[in-house]
Amino acid sequence: MIEFISFYFTLILILVIIVYQIVISFFELCILTAFLNIKTYKYIKLLKILDAIIIGVTFFSNINKKLLFILLFLIYFIILIYDLYEERVSEKDFSTYTLFIFIDFFLTFFLFLFAKN
Repeated sequence: MIEFISFYFTLILILVIIVYQIVISFFELCILTAFLNIKTYKYIKLLKILDAIIIGVTFFSNINKKLLFILLFLIYFIILIYDLYEERVSEKDFSTYTLFIFIDFFLTFFLFLFAKN
């Protein structure tokens, strides 16, 4: 009986986290598209995939969460710098996506703080 209750509690927790990510992503996109001119959503999709990986690994694994958090955001930033070097993204778009990564970084950090308490 306890396994049954814990299974449903875990399932509800996962669904709440997924809904939270969707709502936060929606508001991030609304704010950024209202104030900034975004040409492509390729980097935003990549960042959301990395967020999903962070949240999934955080709740289902014992890997060092800070290291994973920093590593995945570093991967995103390296990809962004490489595309700037290859001139696939302009300097204005680079600054926009860099702003977006910092906003997402802080929102994910606050999610970890709320989940820890």
